[in-house]
Amino acid sequence: MQQSQGLQIYFIQLIQAWRTELLDKSFRWKLLVMPALFIIYSAITQKLGAYIEARKGVRLEDKMLSFFPSYDFSTLIFILLYTSLFALILTHLHKPKAIFRLIEMHFMVAVVRQICILLIALEPPTGIIVLRDVFLENTVYPHNAPLTKDLFFSGHVASIWIYFLCARHKYLKAYMCIATLLMGFMVLSMRIHYTYDVYGALFFTTLLYYAPSRVRPYYAKVKAQLLLTK
Repeated sequence: MQQSQGLQIYFIQLIQAWRTELLDKSFRWKLLVMPALFIIYSAITQKLGAYIEARKGVRLEDKMLSFFPSYDFSTLIFILLYTSLFALILTHLHKPKAIFRLIEMHFMVAVVRQICILLIALEPPTGIIVLRDVFLENTVYPHNAPLTKDLFFSGHVASIWIYFLCARHKYLKAYMCIATLLMGFMVLSMRIHYTYDVYGALFFTTLLYYAPSRVRPYYAKVKAQLLLTK
């Protein structure tokens, strides 16, 4: 009985939270625009994938890879990535701003990562075990062949790190931190990334997460100064 009442209260709070946020015109607009941006991004990356695979890149020397076993973790990577995503969504569904921040971060990181891949042409590490991901192969990856040269930086590590940064509960944060380490270990064991790609994922994702909070006060200050000079 108490459990049923608890769920009822939770769903009431969830609905109320979304109703309150949806009253904000800016939030409604951003929530409507974001799916369209993802569709455009997916269409563009489908075309770019063939070009990235066809071009000649540089194969880096990464001695750190020799410390990792060679093993196909495709299934475990798939399970870890999507269970972590669902865990974050389910525990934060009553926090609309947190959910939108998750979506926003995924898009920003995806765009920056795509730019990095275009600017830095690399060949995959020696001994690569091709990662198979049913979802990505039917959305952003080319359908006709697996993508192996989308190297700098790691999208899988970046995704889990996004979940860590967006998580509001300390136990979930601890889980996401461990999941990030495990994801890094698995992608390196499969040789689908260099260690530099993992470090890059952590750096750029953290930068994109915290940059707005650093830029916004500066922008507000400049705007206020311009208004005073008028």
